[in-house]
Amino acid sequence: MASLNNTPGTRVSYRKTVLLGNFEAPRFLLFALALTLVAIAADQLAAPILHSTSPLWATAAWLVLALRRGKLPRVHDDLPAKLPLLPGRLAAFLVAHLGLILVSRAMFGTFQPVAGTTTLGGTLLAAGKLCVLAPTILLLPLFRWRLLLSIFRAEFVAALVVLFTFFPSRVLESIWPWYGQVLGKLVFLLARPFVPGLGFIKGLTPTVTGPDLDVTLITACSGINGLELFDYLLGVVMLLDWNRLKKGRVLLAYFLGLLSMLLANTLRLTTFVVLGNHGYANLVSRLHISAGWVFFCAAFLVYLSLTYGWMLHKTRSSAEEL
Repeated sequence: MASLNNTPGTRVSYRKTVLLGNFEAPRFLLFALALTLVAIAADQLAAPILHSTSPLWATAAWLVLALRRGKLPRVHDDLPAKLPLLPGRLAAFLVAHLGLILVSRAMFGTFQPVAGTTTLGGTLLAAGKLCVLAPTILLLPLFRWRLLLSIFRAEFVAALVVLFTFFPSRVLESIWPWYGQVLGKLVFLLARPFVPGLGFIKGLTPTVTGPDLDVTLITACSGINGLELFDYLLGVVMLLDWNRLKKGRVLLAYFLGLLSMLLANTLRLTTFVVLGNHGYANLVSRLHISAGWVFFCAAFLVYLSLTYGWMLHKTRSSAEEL
């Protein structure tokens, strides 16, 4: 039992807390995210120049992880269990999306020539496509969003990771002229001790030359397939075990995992060079694509086996880490 001394001149400050039931606190967030998902899909159907999978995947990730979160810990009663959706704010949200559609359709002729390219204009257009997420802010006052973000901080960070890193093809294509040289040189240096007479030819598509097989590295050899596979497989693991994971360690393991997949890709290409120049040139030529998927799956399983236990909470706890 606690008592409050309300004697004159005594200032008492306290904050009540409430235990919110399953899906009570995130009810508005779930509705807002579902509404945003539908609105983004409508934007892209009405104005194809806005097409981008990143906003859809990021919104879906936040929505699914919020659902997966389940029963919440105690939170301040500054955030009521049921947040009202005011008609005026909903109207502003819809008008904002309509405005995006009209502007995008009107500017189609300007945007179309650079869409999907790795030029500065194409990059700016890709970044501009993220504006479809902005109208969601209109659904609540900013201080309410701050409270929601403080509760669902880990889920929000996960959505940002999905938004900016889950589809790295544009980044790899942009840096390929530099990264391709580094990758080719690493493959050459690793394979040289095992293949006498190995050579290296610089270029936009560098080539490792050998007595039996020359291996030319194109953009598809950048490891993009391995990175995408890692994203999908780790995403499934995160979804299944979200409430048991230490979120800060998950974030670190994610970025270290991307680096590990790039290193695994280097070893994969080195293996092709070595085997191809030791009597297996035809086998490498026929199976290098399918063998790559097997190799990346094996690399993911090895990485997960090394990090999975480290990412888990050792004891049951309701504390959230980021």
